[in-house]
Amino acid sequence: MSVITSPPGRSGAEPHDDSTVRRRRLLGIGLRADLVSPADVARDVGLRRTAGGVDLDVVEGVESLCQDLAIGLTTLRGSDPCNVSFGFLGLGPLVEQTSPVLAAEALRSAVAQLVAADPRVRRIVGLVVSAPVRGSGSLDLTVSFEAISGDPARLAVGGMASGAPWGVLPPPDQAAPPEVIA
Repeated sequence: MSVITSPPGRSGAEPHDDSTVRRRRLLGIGLRADLVSPADVARDVGLRRTAGGVDLDVVEGVESLCQDLAIGLTTLRGSDPCNVSFGFLGLGPLVEQTSPVLAAEALRSAVAQLVAADPRVRRIVGLVVSAPVRGSGSLDLTVSFEAISGDPARLAVGGMASGAPWGVLPPPDQAAPPEVIA
């Protein structure tokens, strides 16, 4: 496990602020699950230092929603024995389609289905999926949406099969920060 030093309430609002409480209730709060390695999609629970020692790190609001969607987009549907309806149906089009254009459209449909199925998403505003290059094993997608709290959000997943942070592929000599715009 990695230990991350982070202050509580990263959202910039005070914990007693009504909008912060509203976002927590509408969009959720969960454990931070950072990628273990850029070479894999495995995740590990994050920890943070506190005055009393070490505690579980959390994400809340739009950040929680984006993390949940990113996990859903990198989980094969049916692979979670506790929730077989959770996950992404986009692997089929990558393997079965011979036309990159048809594969991209099938992927757009699978991404839209996963994002729209989340009750915390009000509507999808934009969705761009690159046509996968045959044999590359990766694709880029960007989905813009509006959360039920009214917050706009964008999740960019690049090089999906690579497992880089939120799927963003950094150049070999430098790490790229995750691209979650809320």
